[in-house]
Amino acid sequence: MRSLIFTVLRNNLLQQSVKIQPSNWTNSLSCTTRDISTQLYPLLAGHSKWANIRHIKAAKDGQKSALFSRIARQIRLAIQDGGSADPNLNSELKSVIEEALRKNMPMATIQNNLKKFTASKTQLKKYRQDVRFKQKVFMVCTIYTDNFAQLKMDMSTILRKGGGVQIDAGHLFEDFGLIQATADKTRLGAGESLEDKATEDAIESGAEDIEVIDNESGSVHFICKPEGINGVRKALENKGYVVNNTEHIFTPLNTVTLTPEEKADYQKFVDKLKEIQGIEDIYDNIEVDEAE
Repeated sequence: MRSLIFTVLRNNLLQQSVKIQPSNWTNSLSCTTRDISTQLYPLLAGHSKWANIRHIKAAKDGQKSALFSRIARQIRLAIQDGGSADPNLNSELKSVIEEALRKNMPMATIQNNLKKFTASKTQLKKYRQDVRFKQKVFMVCTIYTDNFAQLKMDMSTILRKGGGVQIDAGHLFEDFGLIQATADKTRLGAGESLEDKATEDAIESGAEDIEVIDNESGSVHFICKPEGINGVRKALENKGYVVNNTEHIFTPLNTVTLTPEEKADYQKFVDKLKEIQGIEDIYDNIEVDEAE
C-alpha cells in the first residue's frame, strides 16, 4: 500500500507547506492514502491504519441486522443534533435520508420517522459497553438509547447465556472519527489530482489522514479525532464535499484468529446482541481474512 507521510509544521500550516517522504508500496486495493502526521496530531504519527479500518468496517457492516431500525435511530439522532426535521436546514439529516434511500428504505417510512421523532420529547443518549467473549474476543458496543437501564438488563441476560462478561477494554482499542465523502471534482485545478486536493482540504479542515477510494467517482475517506467529527464534516461540506457517512470507529491494537467453530459461535453471540434495540455498532479484535 502506498503511504505518503506529511510533516506539517505549525508555523507554515497556513501556507500548506508539506514534506513528502515516499515509501515502498503495493497497490493491491487500488486505493491511495495520505497520512497527515503533524505536531498537532501526535496520535496518528507513523501509523498505517487504513487496511485495519477497512477490515473492521467490512466485518461490522456484515453484522448489520434490522437495518431500517438502525437508520431510524440515525434519523432521530440527526433531528436531535441538528435541531430540525427539515433536511434543507439540517445537512446531517439530509445525508441520513440519502443513505436511507440508497438502502431501499421506502420514502413513506422515512416520512413517518420524521413525523414521529419531531413530536418525540425523549432524547437518545450515547453509551459504550465493552465485552469479553470467552476469554479471547474483546468487543466495543456503541449504544444509542433512551432507556439504558432496560438495555443493560437485556444485554446482561445475553452475556450470561452466551459466555460474555462486561469489562473495560479501552486500552485494547484506539478510536477515530471516519468521514466518508464525495468530492466535487469540478473544483480541481488544472493538473491537480484528487489526492492532492483532498490532502489540502484535509489540512485546512482539521482532518489527520485521507484515503482516496475511487478517483472516478471522487470518493474520499477522511480520519480525524472523534471529538472533531462535526467540525471537520462542516468544513468539508463548505468546500463542496457531499458527506455520505460519519462514524466513530474503533480498531483493535492487536487481533486474534478464530477457528471456524469459534467464528460460528461468536457470530451467534453477536446476532443475539444485535437484536437488542439501541445497539448501534459492534467492533471487535478478530482478524479478518483478506478473502472475507
